[in-house]
Amino acid sequence: MQTIREHLSLAVLAVVYLLVSIRYFPGRAMHSLVETLIHMLSVAPISLGATLVIAAVLQRLVKERLPVSRTVRLFLVTAICLEFILGLAHYFEMGGTA
Repeated sequence: MQTIREHLSLAVLAVVYLLVSIRYFPGRAMHSLVETLIHMLSVAPISLGATLVIAAVLQRLVKERLPVSRTVRLFLVTAICLEFILGLAHYFEMGGTA
């Protein structure tokens, strides 16, 4: 039962990450898709680096290696926080139009 919950919460985090990564340009679907892919490929290394630093600090504190599922979850949470901030910047850069 616990593993099903863990897998489900990991899937929900992945879907939320994909949703906050979308860069929307009204009336230009292909431009939105291309910009979203470029954005994800350019921001993912930053999130990965932050995750590696946080995981290293946590491993030093706990003196154990973190499980892979926890590290992936940490990456997704870090990426969601970063994407949310960058998404707000993108929104306000466009003039706040929806």
